[in-house]
Amino acid sequence: MGAGIIGCSVARQLKSSHGKDVLVLEKEPAPGLHASGRNSGVIHSGINQKPGSLKARLCVRGGYLLKEFCKKNDVAMKEVGTVVLARTDREIGVISDQKLRAEENGVQGVRILDRQELKRIEPFAEAARALLSPHGAIVDSKNLVTKIAEDGRRKGVHYEFGARTLKIEDAGDFLKIRTENDEFQGKYLVNCAGLYADRIAQLMDVGNDYCIIPFRGDYYRLKAERGYLVNSMIYPAPNLALPFLGVHLTRRTDDSVIVGPNALLALGREKYRDAHINWEETLRMLLDVRFTKLMSDREFMKLAFQELELSLSKTKFAKAAQELVPEITSRDLIHDQSGIRAQLVDSKGHLVDDFLFDQTEKSFHLLNAVSPGMTSALAFAEEVDRIISEGKEFDSPISVP
Repeated sequence: MGAGIIGCSVARQLKSSHGKDVLVLEKEPAPGLHASGRNSGVIHSGINQKPGSLKARLCVRGGYLLKEFCKKNDVAMKEVGTVVLARTDREIGVISDQKLRAEENGVQGVRILDRQELKRIEPFAEAARALLSPHGAIVDSKNLVTKIAEDGRRKGVHYEFGARTLKIEDAGDFLKIRTENDEFQGKYLVNCAGLYADRIAQLMDVGNDYCIIPFRGDYYRLKAERGYLVNSMIYPAPNLALPFLGVHLTRRTDDSVIVGPNALLALGREKYRDAHINWEETLRMLLDVRFTKLMSDREFMKLAFQELELSLSKTKFAKAAQELVPEITSRDLIHDQSGIRAQLVDSKGHLVDDFLFDQTEKSFHLLNAVSPGMTSALAFAEEVDRIISEGKEFDSPISVP
């Protein structure tokens, strides 16, 4: 269920491994119309992920698999490299920690640059030190999802679009799934519904301790004549305790440069524009005790207000970009796309950082697959196939028993 990049990847893998009938149900008219097609297209190398986590393992493996798929299937992809800037002693400590994480995760070629070395790679960036991960890459994410879906279809995967799920019933030997227009039967369900993964899971009485909180990420792009200011992907030193990486600069496969995203609480799971508010979803979120607990966290609220300022002010957005490349001005920024991050929150109101799964005898539910979810997609597919085939629970302390 779900024809984003992970759903398409899992369906393709299961069909190849087992030869059984595989049907993908998707409420939209085509694959990848939400998070999978509304992101920066970064193939992360694995420098931020906590060693030993599912994110670390699947990101590194998934990045390799995605690059190989792109080369074999004519998907635009470039290894432009990832640069993380450190301007203060504290930030130098952060990038040193990132380097250690990267090495533990098996990321190759990561090193610390001094100011002169940085200038040779990114002449317009300003920092005392920088971390370079040379194998960070960028991909045409919309084309990537399309090509994975097409490859699955060639292998025999069936797709049913315009199929919004309303009810799931356990009928004994099979599951009965009712959509707006039809009813389908299957032996096993893999829930990769992204923004609605919690809702689908809860139709089967699974994942009731969790809810998805949507965060909107807005992007600008640099005017074409200012694209020379950025050669690769430039990030600020992150707060490794939070799942957001801050406003960064990304040179895309078409050589345009995007700036962003921010991370603004969204008033609806598909609220890509300010003019549209989903009142039903917003009220449901505001009344959820997990959301209330999240809002009571002072550090989170501080971050939320900072992100709100970014959303309301192009000047503030430009200032965030200037901390990376001082020559960028608000006049250089043109509105680009927006996307929604499906962030899982647990019963204590904590943001779930790692990937998280739950399963029953007849179903597997991918509840949290935020960044680097796209990077990890093909590795997700391998893992889901392994778990289903072996009948084992996920070997991770954060999986739900």
